[in-house]
Amino acid sequence: MFCFDGVTIRTVEERDLERMRILRNHPSTWTMLTDGGFLDAEAQRQWFQRVRLAQDKKYYVVCDETHDFVGIVRTDEIDKANRSMRVGADVLPELRGRGYGGKIYRLLKKYCFDYLNMHRVWLAVLDVNNVALSLYEREGFEIEGRYREAVFRDGKYRDYIIMSLLEQKYREETR
Repeated sequence: MFCFDGVTIRTVEERDLERMRILRNHPSTWTMLTDGGFLDAEAQRQWFQRVRLAQDKKYYVVCDETHDFVGIVRTDEIDKANRSMRVGADVLPELRGRGYGGKIYRLLKKYCFDYLNMHRVWLAVLDVNNVALSLYEREGFEIEGRYREAVFRDGKYRDYIIMSLLEQKYREETR
């Protein structure tokens, strides 16, 4: 477990799979991801078996003192040679708007830079996800590029914006 700023991340356990599946299948979640497919219980179990063995990606459950499941955090595209990784998080719809996003990303920055020794932490976000874009900018992430018209949603192609935070800027912000 890793705790910071009132939230904790812990490893995913089998008991979390159904809540993760429900969160992933919620329209407000999957419409902001690249894959618009849905997961059934068996697909979720198979995913869990694969991800447990993966070296280049890790998933965690987010919790706090009053909720044993706030959402999930994922780290993937882990590049140890270049000290870079992608991060992402999903919060239960009923807990959104309560400050969890900021807490989760502050925890992720501390974990990635201070414990995993990352140099660059990055993420990707759809151009229509204004709430997430504002959060990431507040947390110091900067736009570095975009995959133009990369994701098809609601009858249109949307841009996938790439944002990153470099270790030096993180260190300056935490002084």
